[in-house]
Amino acid sequence: MITLTTDLGYRDPYLAIVKAKLYSGNPNANVIDLSCDLKSYSIGDAAFILKNALAYFPENTVHLVAVKFITNSSLGQTSNIDNTRYLATKYKNQFIITPDNGLYTLIDKGFSEPVYQLFYQSNEQHRFFLKDIFVDAALHLAANKSINDIAGPTQDYYKASQFEAFVSGNMIKAKGIYVDDFGNIITNLEKQFFNDVVGNKQFVIYLPGDKIGTISTNYDDVKFGQALALFNSFDNLEIAINGKSAYNMLCPRDIGSKFDFNLMIELYD
Repeated sequence: MITLTTDLGYRDPYLAIVKAKLYSGNPNANVIDLSCDLKSYSIGDAAFILKNALAYFPENTVHLVAVKFITNSSLGQTSNIDNTRYLATKYKNQFIITPDNGLYTLIDKGFSEPVYQLFYQSNEQHRFFLKDIFVDAALHLAANKSINDIAGPTQDYYKASQFEAFVSGNMIKAKGIYVDDFGNIITNLEKQFFNDVVGNKQFVIYLPGDKIGTISTNYDDVKFGQALALFNSFDNLEIAINGKSAYNMLCPRDIGSKFDFNLMIELYD
């Protein structure tokens, strides 16, 4: 089984070309679109999707994550990311192939598995790396061949970190990390952390123009158009509006294309 996570989208022929090459190399391959319509260069979204999907795939699945992490020096953004390096690892008995974009530590902050740098021969392959580098590597690994034939071990790879929910005084502070197609805002506040901190205390979740004092079990616990908070199937706190888009209604309009949603929860006895 081979999965694809990419920002190529479906309008252009690029994704179909990648699949054609996979099937040409192995007509019996089982190729699955994990998520192929991500926002351009959205490595955070890619990490969230892969992290929460891994448990549902069988051993030796090969995951191709073709999303680069691009920084803009004109905005003061700097990093040691090298977008000409491509990596492979075996994590939870599944292979993950990705650019050197910080993905491994985004899906697991304690990531410590061996990492390999893929060999490739020319800059022309770098131009369409998913087709010209990743496909060959995926077919090789899916055929149960050794990773050492196509890559060499490396410890020099980018380790990204994700903002984590934390407690400050009587407040829990968290951030939105993903918006699904319904406009639901998924935060980095996990259920176990919430339960450990809140215990038997009362709480208020502050939203722009609204506040919530209970955790719902499903979207229909509130009336149409009303905001709610629930722990989703990934055990992340999710902010939603029944029948409408929480993203459209709650996120500030002055941040352009950047998604920035801060969540504050006040605790009291």
